[in-house]
Amino acid sequence: MEKPIAKRSYFQDILSYLGSNVTVTISNLVTGIILSRLLGAAGFGLYSYLIVVPIIVIGFTQLGVRRSAIYHIGNKILPEENIVSALFILLLWTSTLSIIICGLAYFFSETQPFDPLIIVLALLTIPLLLSNVFAGGVFLGKEDIRRASILNAGPTLLTLVLTVLFVWVLKLAVLGAFIAIFTANLMTFIYSYRTILYSYHYTITWKYHESIIKSMIKLGLVNALAIFVMQLNYRLDILMLRKLSTLEEVGFYSLAMQIAEQLWHIPMAVENVVLSRSANSQDRSLVHKTVASTFRISLLVGLFLSIGIFFAAPYLIPWIFGEAFVQSVPMIQVVLPGVLILIGFRILNSRLTGMGKPQIAIYTFLPALIINFLLNLFLIPRFGGIGAAWATNVSYAAGSFFFILVYCREVKMSFREIITLRRSDFYFFRDIRSLVKSKK
Repeated sequence: MEKPIAKRSYFQDILSYLGSNVTVTISNLVTGIILSRLLGAAGFGLYSYLIVVPIIVIGFTQLGVRRSAIYHIGNKILPEENIVSALFILLLWTSTLSIIICGLAYFFSETQPFDPLIIVLALLTIPLLLSNVFAGGVFLGKEDIRRASILNAGPTLLTLVLTVLFVWVLKLAVLGAFIAIFTANLMTFIYSYRTILYSYHYTITWKYHESIIKSMIKLGLVNALAIFVMQLNYRLDILMLRKLSTLEEVGFYSLAMQIAEQLWHIPMAVENVVLSRSANSQDRSLVHKTVASTFRISLLVGLFLSIGIFFAAPYLIPWIFGEAFVQSVPMIQVVLPGVLILIGFRILNSRLTGMGKPQIAIYTFLPALIINFLLNLFLIPRFGGIGAAWATNVSYAAGSFFFILVYCREVKMSFREIITLRRSDFYFFRDIRSLVKSKK
């Protein structure tokens, strides 16, 4: 086995993962610019529609195994090699199920005909995406944030480089975009596989560890349902826009959400570290206080960033993406409050998930999903993407508010205690300054 991973502070781990998320943000932004300019609104809308199907399906069929792996490896109760071997068996099962479901979804889709090669590439990418998701669970379960950060940023950075090659240089349009995604995830899979076998020195067997698989699936299914509910909440508007509006409107709205959701790279950096630490820590009181402080600072930073996006969007969107996407600007401005509110939920949810309580997200966000559906049904035919943005705001706000109330009860902290800023919260910025100075 590999030597234990060196212990680092919350701040160091969060900064490491945040750095990878900055890479993800920039890569996604540039990739979006290239695709929107070269494919046009209709082509970008078709690309967005095709890619959202496996995203939603994988959100459920992965069975929440990534977070279950973090919990099981972090608790150090079961042998790690057996857990990882069980993960490979689960990867085979979930990949097969995902490919079947996505294949049926494409086959019965109204948006036909598709290029068969695009569909083949999209389906072959699924097991690669799942393998990288599972590998991330192994890395975070071992608190190996450095490798988890590489795994987080690698696919998007490689996708950008390959999109330039296949879409811009070779002019393969939507087909080129899917070739880029497939190749990027294949390269990342090779990195993950080599790390697990040669860096961690695991011996992978195909032995059926029934008790481990049952334990992982039992917790994972609840995680999966929670992830599925959240993914459907994130992407329901795009699916309903496609049904109730046009591909052009899907393209405008997809770009708007892509820009607004860059705010989520703040909680994504935090939640993965919190998940890892929560699974490995026995001092619950300290973790509760650290998470609450991180929650407050993340919302504050997100607020300033969202204000910047609000005022910069009217100037930057036409300049960067072209005048054809100027209709995305009001959609960005409308949806920002909902995206900001969800930052807090994602951070607090990572704490409960690390404690083995992912079901709380289901209880609070399933009603929000119903609200989202009903509002989209009413608002999209009248207001298009703007209506979808308002539906998103209301559903995100309702789900987040009720989740925080339940979270307070679970961790035995008052609502005021969680949301009130403290002077100690700003030590985070002091630590950044100290780290910068130490590297000079």
